[in-house]
Amino acid sequence: MSEMSAVIQVELPSGDQLAIIRWRFGRGGPGVPRVAIVAGIRGDAPEGIRVAHQVARALEKLEDRLTGLVDVYPCANPLGAHQGSRLWPFFDVDLNRLFPGNENGHQPDRVAHALCNDVRGASQVVELRGAREAFSEVIHAQVRERDVASAELAMGANAAMVWARKPGPAATKTFAHQFPGSIVLEGGTGNRLTSGVGKDLEEGVIHLLSQVGVLSEADLPFHWAAMNRPVVVTDDQVFRVRSERSGLFLPEFAVWSEVEEGSVLGQVIDPESGESLELIRSPCAGRVMAVREHPVVYPGTMVARVVNV
Repeated sequence: MSEMSAVIQVELPSGDQLAIIRWRFGRGGPGVPRVAIVAGIRGDAPEGIRVAHQVARALEKLEDRLTGLVDVYPCANPLGAHQGSRLWPFFDVDLNRLFPGNENGHQPDRVAHALCNDVRGASQVVELRGAREAFSEVIHAQVRERDVASAELAMGANAAMVWARKPGPAATKTFAHQFPGSIVLEGGTGNRLTSGVGKDLEEGVIHLLSQVGVLSEADLPFHWAAMNRPVVVTDDQVFRVRSERSGLFLPEFAVWSEVEEGSVLGQVIDPESGESLELIRSPCAGRVMAVREHPVVYPGTMVARVVNV
């Protein structure tokens, strides 16, 4: 039977106790695979939290067929989630810049430390996110550059693309960086729930469980052939498109639309006169990976990502 436990309890300024919850499914033992599924590290990613709960409900029905352990951490930053905030409230810090944490630090530092300790030892770690704030993004998996095994595994995550990324300047402090071979899944629209995205991500996570030997393909609640077969891209194929003028950005292409080099992705207009101030063009042929939904832009604001595939 599934088991719920608290990874850590921290005291709030109000005197109440805040618990970070873990749901455990299946059976452990020597040589048995263990998968950790973590969501809600940032409070403005409700899509990942929704998917974690959907996966937990599915695992309740499949538990007697599991051949390993699955730990689901549905919300690592519940205070932020209640406010729809990227940051941990009161401290105004990004939990995803605090790992591996500090057991003697402030509350979010202690949460980061406890979460890392609890996840450590998992044979596969999956982090669930939503799209970044103000953007709509195609469902994609992120793995580390040159991690061929993780990229191959992520091919079964029901995503449109697998992005093999170089670690950025802040990568060493992120949750996913603490666990070699981790896979990050994200997509949808920032701080919103997007129709269809949650179901696609849920099925992608469950299919991954069959890929790592925790669930038989025969026991999948859907046919494996229905999974998307993504393209694999590197940083050199992902182009960030930025505005050069201030105004309102009006997109003209939807996420994952095909574009040609020079195609107009949208325009920046003057909000008072309606005058077109700038045409935003695609730097390459390919597909629109992400598009800005929040219309207010300034010089240098990213308005789209285009993938050369």
